[in-house]
Amino acid sequence: MSSSAPSIVLPQGLRIGYRSRFRSTSPETVLATAEAPIELGNGRHLLLARNGRGKTTLLKTIAGIIPSLSGKVNCSGVVQFVDEDLRFDGELKPRQIFAALFKNGQRAFAMEMAERIELDVEKPYGKLSKGNRQKVGLIVAEARTRHNGPQVLLLDEPFSGLDFAARDKVDQIWSEHSEGIVRLVCVHPDEPTLKADSAIAIREGKLEPIAVHNGTLDWLETRTSLN
Repeated sequence: MSSSAPSIVLPQGLRIGYRSRFRSTSPETVLATAEAPIELGNGRHLLLARNGRGKTTLLKTIAGIIPSLSGKVNCSGVVQFVDEDLRFDGELKPRQIFAALFKNGQRAFAMEMAERIELDVEKPYGKLSKGNRQKVGLIVAEARTRHNGPQVLLLDEPFSGLDFAARDKVDQIWSEHSEGIVRLVCVHPDEPTLKADSAIAIREGKLEPIAVHNGTLDWLETRTSLN
């Protein structure tokens, strides 16, 4: 893989979890271990697990927000962690947020994406529904990737508040803008949007790949495998 291509490399032996702050408890809690190396290149990759198994912990570890317990994650590209609870000033309108953050082409892209996914850019952020606040976060993340070289996007349940029409439009935008971007998308096992180039599961304390056939995961098979 060329140095200009985005990538995420999870080494064999990587352990994710957290360290205890109290001497009376176990010094660390391991949520998952990679028993073989996992490399993610250009494209869309899903991260699946049941609640509390370490999905968000893995994303934060890759982003460098929290340390791994062992092993070092290697990323090539500009890394963004996109939290589903991302917040902006409640008095600002999305149009003002985009104007403050972006110039020229990036701002134009943000406004175009807002129109496509039906976001009201004139409504104060604090009065937006959860789904529309998520749209703002998704737009900001996508606009930042424009003309900025190789990108690594770590998205924590980005579809949880979106209706099916909005999901389909985001899916289309991602397909149109796939070159030079690694998207690792954390989704709930019940999530019906399972298009992917590859997938990772956290199950029984292990980080391991899931087979993807023709760019789609079988929903029922995947859900059953995580139980």
